[in-house]
Formats: sequence, structure tokens, C-alpha cells
Amino acid sequence: MRGTGLLAITFLLAMLGFTSTAAAAEPAVWVGSPLAATWPTGSSLPSQHHIPYNGDWSADLQSVRVGAPVVLYAAPQNGSTSVSARVEIVRPACASGVIADGGYRVTVGLFTGGTKIGSATYAHINPSVSQGATIPRWNTQLGVVGNYRSSSCWTGPHVHVELYSQHNYACYNRGWAPGQAMSPTNFIGFTGGAFASGQRAACP
Repeated sequence: MRGTGLLAITFLLAMLGFTSTAAAAEPAVWVGSPLAATWPTGSSLPSQHHIPYNGDWSADLQSVRVGAPVVLYAAPQNGSTSVSARVEIVRPACASGVIADGGYRVTVGLFTGGTKIGSATYAHINPSVSQGATIPRWNTQLGVVGNYRSSSCWTGPHVHVELYSQHNYACYNRGWAPGQAMSPTNFIGFTGGAFASGQRAACP
């Protein structure tokens, strides 16, 4: 929730004696790579890649194997914070709505104490979870990498990852070099917290 809703909450907190710093003190959730892959190159880098699902940044993870498991890895930055996960969306990945054009996207909402922190979306997969399901936040298989017909939406096996922060902005890990090999669970970005001031921003 950004814009007028956030302004109203900030004003209410100020009336109750809280500062704007308190309003921004939201838990951060660490998100890991969902599979073995390589960090993108060129226009697929998060600094410039398109954000089709209204997220804050996205990247196309490359060099993936068709049929490889796509797994959720999310953990609180502060180990004492409880974080839960729920499958919010399972829909076609492409604007055409045709599964053969690029498979499905799965969006997982991340929550603490019933309050949504943000979400992570994984696209161009064949899903194994159902919309509305509450799932473990760590080591939960969401589906597998799919193989589809060539289209403007899909040009070969990859996983589109897109992070969104409910109140501030999600950020991506600035430490990856283009084309660098990644292992499952390797840190790719934060949702929640207050690390970024806009879209397509690197974590500090």
C-alpha cells in the first residue's frame, strides 16, 4: 500500500506520538534464488528489466534446466521475526493468457503477524501449488521450469523473478555480476524494510 493510504497511516501515527522513523520500521524479508541459475545480462538486469506484475524490480534468471524445481526461499532479516507465506496468485504468465506462450506465474505473499510485507513472483513455470494455500516460507517447491513455444513473452528457458514491497520498495542484491553463477538460496533481494526509495533500486 503506497500513496494516500500510507500518508494517512503516517499522519495517524504522528497524532499518536510516533515518528516517521517508527512508521518505516517494517521487518525486512530476505529472498533467495529459487534454483541454480546465472544472474542476467543486458536488458534482463534488474536495473532496466520490465516489471509486468507491478513489482519494484525484476530479473530473468538464466541458464536454467527445463524441469528444474523452482523453490521458495524467504527468511526474516531479523531471526526473531516470524514470517509466513501464502500463495496469492497462480495465473498465466503472459498477457495473452495462453499457457503455451509462457506458462504460469506464481505470486507468494510474505506476512508478519498477519500484516503483508511484500511478495515474490516467479514466472514461466509449471506450478505445483494452489492459489490461496499457506505454505512454508523456506524450501517449498512452487513448480518447475517450463518449456513453451517461442513468443514475445518467452524466448527460451528462464525464470522471471519479481519482488514487491507493500509499503516502501524492494531492492536487489548489487553484488551479482552479469552472467555470474548462482546457487539455490543465494540472496537476491529484500522486500520490506526501508532500503530503497524507488523502483529498480539496488540494496545499499
